[in-house]
Amino acid sequence: MTKFTHFHRLKIMTITLLIVLAACQTTLPASPPQWQWVRAENGLPRQASIVLAVAVNPLDPDQVWAGYYAAGGLLSSRDGGQTWTAGGSGLADNPIFDVMPSASTGEDKDTVKLWAAARDGLLVSSDGGRSWQSVPDLPAVTAFALAADADGRLYVGFDGTGIHAETEAGQWRSVVPEESPLASAGVISLAVSGDGQYLYAGTSGQGIFASRDYGRHWQVAYEGKYGSNMAVAPMNPQDAIASLRDQVVRTQDGGQSWQRVTSLPLKFDEATSFLWLADGTLIAGTSQGQLYRSSDGGTIWSQGGAGLPSGGVLDLAGAELPDGAHRLLAATWNGLYGSNDLGETWQNLAPDLGIVNAHALLTLDDGLLLGTGAGLFHWQDDDQRWQSATDVVRSGGIQSLTVDPTHSQRIYAGSSGDGMIASRDGGATWQHVAGTGVGIPALAVDPLDSDHLYKLAAWERVYESYNAGQTWLARWDGLGDVLETVSLAVDPAGNFVYVGTEDGLFRAEGSQPWDLTARALSGQSILALLAQSTANGSTLIIGTTRGVYRSLDYGKTVEGAADVPSDAAWGRGLEHISVTALLADPHHAEILYAGTAYHGVYQSNDGGQTWLPIGPTDLTDTVIETLAWGPTNDLFIAAANGVWRGTTP
Repeated sequence: MTKFTHFHRLKIMTITLLIVLAACQTTLPASPPQWQWVRAENGLPRQASIVLAVAVNPLDPDQVWAGYYAAGGLLSSRDGGQTWTAGGSGLADNPIFDVMPSASTGEDKDTVKLWAAARDGLLVSSDGGRSWQSVPDLPAVTAFALAADADGRLYVGFDGTGIHAETEAGQWRSVVPEESPLASAGVISLAVSGDGQYLYAGTSGQGIFASRDYGRHWQVAYEGKYGSNMAVAPMNPQDAIASLRDQVVRTQDGGQSWQRVTSLPLKFDEATSFLWLADGTLIAGTSQGQLYRSSDGGTIWSQGGAGLPSGGVLDLAGAELPDGAHRLLAATWNGLYGSNDLGETWQNLAPDLGIVNAHALLTLDDGLLLGTGAGLFHWQDDDQRWQSATDVVRSGGIQSLTVDPTHSQRIYAGSSGDGMIASRDGGATWQHVAGTGVGIPALAVDPLDSDHLYKLAAWERVYESYNAGQTWLARWDGLGDVLETVSLAVDPAGNFVYVGTEDGLFRAEGSQPWDLTARALSGQSILALLAQSTANGSTLIIGTTRGVYRSLDYGKTVEGAADVPSDAAWGRGLEHISVTALLADPHHAEILYAGTAYHGVYQSNDGGQTWLPIGPTDLTDTVIETLAWGPTNDLFIAAANGVWRGTTP
């Protein structure tokens, strides 16, 4: 099975934009008050979580499994996807990045082993996914990718420890020599030939690798690139295809040489999944929910996919039915879908399972907006419930929200794949904005020019518009080889625009090219940015994969406790915790809040010098997407698995 994992894009589920103009300072409490938290999801439809992987029992096409990005992230079906059960004992709080059954000819369909690549390593089930155990004698690190040969022998790609394979005796061994750079790489995709001779591996930034001798020797290509997913031709194992995110490449000689596939019409899209069927049909799914088929190994493509959500196809699986027809399954950003006509049309297989799938919050003059995978909602404080704010949102839902800081009635909402909608009357009515037909994970408005907008484009970089979003220009000059931007902010005075990427922070002044700034943060993903206007000037708060930092010189230099352990260091309490959302108190400039990955919410009463957790306790197994203030000074949290509301006595 090919695998495209969004673990390294955590930010694409964790992009935060909040530009706060803080007010006057007053005397502050010495420690955070006791917060009381409740779920705030009345009126919100539930959706399947981000489904990362799908697999079919090779001995029973009606038995299907799907792995998704949430605690205990497994769905199981024994009737071809008509009904589902969720979770399984032993999964704990593990999201499932890949799932793979291993079976050989003659094996009983009810005793097929099921494997799961999870945050805590490799897990195995012998009862169809009802109970799970950790696999011993393997690295205790995150497993991202799985593949199996014709005998059911499993291959596992780990984060930072290469590839391990199951031996005939049921033991495990590394299939990567210690001296190979693949031995320490993060392996995020795998493909293997039926006899195990040909192995292909994609990594998180170290290129793509190929072995023609069962893993004894490896050859690398496209060093520095992400190999997000791969597939090998079932009839010719020397023929394989791989996505490098910005391009698709193919080898026909076992990885000795690779050529770019130019006939796949991706444009601003990205190939996020491949499936090579036994009859030679090659299928590609994309980040914008498109599906393409090729009967000649990738030279000529035709398009299908009616009914797929626009959020992206992350994995594909196929099964041959007893009548000879093929069933296709697609794991997507917005649930699990099935097709019985080779991908021409699709149906949502699990519409009633899942979570609220909340992405964005925005405080308004008279309320609060929430963007979810199901659309845009307005908080009704009197009824303590959400109400649909508009019916113009198409599939994919709302991923980002922003308001013009000088005209609070002008609001913009970015979708997961259908561009942008805008309101000129404070959210009472909404209209589609022309020329924005891609996913928009972040938006910002220039405080000096209401028609000057910035956006991040899904799987891409930065664009700007000088006519309120009607047309967009690429702002890529200076970003170098950076392929993905994940956070965005504009200085309140309009001096600088900041973009956080998967590797460092960039800054642009006016129309000048981007410059890599805050070089101490290189090697970290910049997950959240908060640009503040304070009594002492401008302050930039930066949430990263290793904590929170502050800059008092527009991002040129930063201070933070994660890399400078000291009692006087700024940001103590959040060292080595991924900070995914930032918010300032509207009444006290020195009170800050930070949302995290797997550690809940933190509060600082001293401008970020020190931080303490404030809950909720049930947010320690999820990623906080954003924070915002409600109409009565209550704190709202949008997380990967729901919405919470916090109040203080």
